[in-house]
Amino acid sequence: MLNIEKLSEMNHWWKLGHVKEALFRPYKRALFSELKRYINLRQIIGIIGLRRVGKTTLFYQVIEHLIKNKTNPKNIMYFSFDETIEELDELIRIYKEEVVKIDLSSEKIYIFLDEIQKLKDWQNKIKIYYDIYPNIKFFISGSASLNILLPAKETLAGRIFYFDLDILSFEEFLELRGKDVNKIKNNLRLWASELRTELNHYIIKPFPEIVSQDDEIAKKYVKESVIEKAIFRDLSFLFEVKEIELIEKLVGIIASNPGIIINLDDFSKDLGRSRQVISNYLYYLECCFLITSLKNFRGSLKVSSRKLKKYYLTHPCLSLSLASPEEGKIAENLVQFATKSKNFWRQREKEVDFIVLKDKEILPIEVKISKLIKEKDLKNILSFMETYKVDSALVITKDYESEQKKIKFIPLWKWLLEG
Repeated sequence: MLNIEKLSEMNHWWKLGHVKEALFRPYKRALFSELKRYINLRQIIGIIGLRRVGKTTLFYQVIEHLIKNKTNPKNIMYFSFDETIEELDELIRIYKEEVVKIDLSSEKIYIFLDEIQKLKDWQNKIKIYYDIYPNIKFFISGSASLNILLPAKETLAGRIFYFDLDILSFEEFLELRGKDVNKIKNNLRLWASELRTELNHYIIKPFPEIVSQDDEIAKKYVKESVIEKAIFRDLSFLFEVKEIELIEKLVGIIASNPGIIINLDDFSKDLGRSRQVISNYLYYLECCFLITSLKNFRGSLKVSSRKLKKYYLTHPCLSLSLASPEEGKIAENLVQFATKSKNFWRQREKEVDFIVLKDKEILPIEVKISKLIKEKDLKNILSFMETYKVDSALVITKDYESEQKKIKFIPLWKWLLEG
């Protein structure tokens, strides 16, 4: 049961007057600067993303920013529903009666609620306080897109701004490793050797807490603190999944073969489960940010085949913590993560890895990391360009760089920094 002692432990700034440096950390991601622009607006701030990407750290950084800008530390309350599930009414009652001891309408109050998806009917409960107390500014976070976005879409319409906090980009990873990225960008080729090495580290440990950890420790961290927590805590809690072994099997299959095209009928036969169960479980995994699905492009990003879908784990680090996929598949997975592409193209025997909408133009992307790229390796992307009258294409390589037949070839390590 919640009491003032437990709440005080989560809000140590009530006693210290500041946030412990070990919690808010000096490195600030780009989203921090963006959030500062919204602090004085009444709307709720919602941060969503995979576990361990840094949502709580971002909250602590905002809290420290508020305190440095003369906000009374006791006017800031933080609570994590990941630790214990309490009713919002009781939480705010204790805070009001035992901490601020004022009418909540009389002063500006900031309330940070972590892993809000664990609180049943959270959107309606927050809406009541939002409408009654204009002085309360809510910040919420969640690790499940379904429970953050869908229920609140109508209930909190006009009352909330959503922001995505992703796994670290390659550039952010380099900055956290102490690299001068601006200096590197001035002459990428000069830093090619170092960037190749750093890229090998990045694909294993792109989470803020492990950028400097040993590779094996990093893999263990990703497996236990990200994947297993998402499955055993979030997915099983939110969707009441009973067949955890089936969930783990699906994740393992995708981890071993990133970019696998799944036919639900074939999968249901192979796994001995109904087509609907397999479909539901894949959907749940996507809602918890563990996997990403791509549809087959059919001439427009609004017209895509739903029959066959291509699946990746969200980032290759997830695959590498569970399996040993081949190098080309790891690179492919990373390109999907960086582009956020939701489409591939497959027509008979022809296939293009990714189709991206770029400035209202269609951009086909292939990943080819073999040392030698032959003419036959380009036939699929050339066929796509001819079929859809596309003027340019991109081939991500290991180190080859050139431009021919309206196709730009660029090394993966360079493309990740140039965009």
